Amino acid sequence: MWFFKESSLPGKTLDVEFRYSTTLVGKFQVNLDFKGWRGIWVKFSECKVKNSAEIDEVNFVLSDADTIYIDLLVFEKSLGKQSRDKVVAPIEGLDLYDASNTWQRTYHWSQQLPTELPLTIDKKKVKSLEHILSRLRNWYCDETKTSSNFPKDSLLEKRWNSIKDRAKKAHKEYDELVFDGSEIAGPPLFCRNSKFGKKYSQADKTRKFGFIFKKILLPLTVEYYLRSRKKEIADEAAKQLPELNSGDLQREQNAYTAIAGEDKGMIQLLKNYLKKPPFTEDQLKTAINTLNLDRLNKINHLLDFVKQQGFADGSGLGSVDHEMNKDGAGFMHTLFLLKDSLSIPSNKSRLLDLINTAKWYNDFGEVYQTPTFELKGTTADRMITTMLYRLMIVLVMPNDDDDEMKAKIRDMDALVLWMNNALEVNEGLGGVIKPDFIGFHHKAFYGSAYVPPALHVASLVQYLLGGTEFSLSASSIDNIRRSLETLRLIAVKYSTPNSVNGRMPSYVNKALIKTALPGYAYISVFHPPIMPSTIPTGIKVTTTYRPEMFLRLYNDPAVNSFLEDGSPNKKAKYYLNTLGSLDIMEAVSTFGVSL
Repeated sequence: MWFFKESSLPGKTLDVEFRYSTTLVGKFQVNLDFKGWRGIWVKFSECKVKNSAEIDEVNFVLSDADTIYIDLLVFEKSLGKQSRDKVVAPIEGLDLYDASNTWQRTYHWSQQLPTELPLTIDKKKVKSLEHILSRLRNWYCDETKTSSNFPKDSLLEKRWNSIKDRAKKAHKEYDELVFDGSEIAGPPLFCRNSKFGKKYSQADKTRKFGFIFKKILLPLTVEYYLRSRKKEIADEAAKQLPELNSGDLQREQNAYTAIAGEDKGMIQLLKNYLKKPPFTEDQLKTAINTLNLDRLNKINHLLDFVKQQGFADGSGLGSVDHEMNKDGAGFMHTLFLLKDSLSIPSNKSRLLDLINTAKWYNDFGEVYQTPTFELKGTTADRMITTMLYRLMIVLVMPNDDDDEMKAKIRDMDALVLWMNNALEVNEGLGGVIKPDFIGFHHKAFYGSAYVPPALHVASLVQYLLGGTEFSLSASSIDNIRRSLETLRLIAVKYSTPNSVNGRMPSYVNKALIKTALPGYAYISVFHPPIMPSTIPTGIKVTTTYRPEMFLRLYNDPAVNSFLEDGSPNKKAKYYLNTLGSLDIMEAVSTFGVSL
């Protein structure tokens, strides 16, 4: 069932009672400290107080007067993968899932207390966080480069065109949402495992949360970030001003499209802001900045909408099972790329709310385990998603005072410990990396999927942290490198044999191109152990270590279609095809060949 509340009531509850005649046969409690929609899935076996399975009455008993709207109250013959959360906590303290159910421990990890704050602020660690932040920003796009100066027909230009094409489609999908004034009011959103939202139609106008995050939010955010950079605005204005003032209608239209993208609504907004030519460069910059505010407003409306629909701190959506495989890329890249906007003092409460939501869905409490971790290793899915997303969370955490800075350092220290544990060799059926450096998922070697992107993300994280106070351990880096090497040896250059491809036995899958190629470049970058006193500008690769694996895979026309694509993977579990990744690969190739 789904509950809707217009305001939260901290400390207040609602009891849901199941009765047969006058006898109470089952009961659970709902915490009312929430606003908006909340999905609740409860299996009768969780809440029964009598063995009888017959029910003829359901009562909703409030602890205090309140107004609650109930929708989609459904009694199913069977139910599985339901998640406990802060709305309906484990009933009678019973945790439904053990440590093997990694997707169902969100509530469990939310109860894990953070480790102690450091007594002092380590300035080297502060500087390290600044270096890591800069590297991640440049990974999206080298800050010294702008789209107006990408060489014609280059991989950068082609990938940028791919990004723009996805943004155009996202604007169209945005406009087709249901609106109440300027606020998004629909369609209703449901979790991955829900029977609702599976196929949008005139008869069933419901959607999955993943649709919003993949199809609309992620493309709009990437477009906004790339177009709102100061150098991007300056270069675009300088290049397009003569075109807009040319008096040639076709040249003018091309200029409007170059600035606003191909969405007709955005082009019209730009024209409205500029009025009639001729324009000055300052007028054009102002119009571009105003247009970027419109882009940002769309993103904020989407964030407000998914929160109102239930994607919020403490909300299980009914089931969080595999949910971050659908929602994580869109939500987490948006959180990171909006860092500058969210860092404005007036947005502090919004930032903290988004961080709490991100920590909830990324099971951040898992990193606080001490003195040891309950399990060695992690799963491929979590290495693909939470390993990078948890780093993003730390990087966007505020540091406006000493306590906030200490909390940021504490979380980063804990995160690196978890990363090193996740990258340990695991002798059993769990974990990813095995003693012979093959990669496991679903309790078997998985060559075509899961493992290659997991190693890709691990390599990226190693690149981001390298040479800082938060570098991965030498054994973790070696484990990543040797696992990539093993995967390369098993593959016929790009394709892994169907005998090790699990449920995706396509020999022509070319897994090493689609899911791992940049990882071979990242693992080849060697950062000096002594950090520069100033943050380098743009992407810098000054030293490589054993780049031969990458060079063999990279210098082949077979990889071009992948390098030109700026999309997330098909199921939107991850987004790794950034502009900056192209420059890192090219830098490793150039430096490696010159050795």
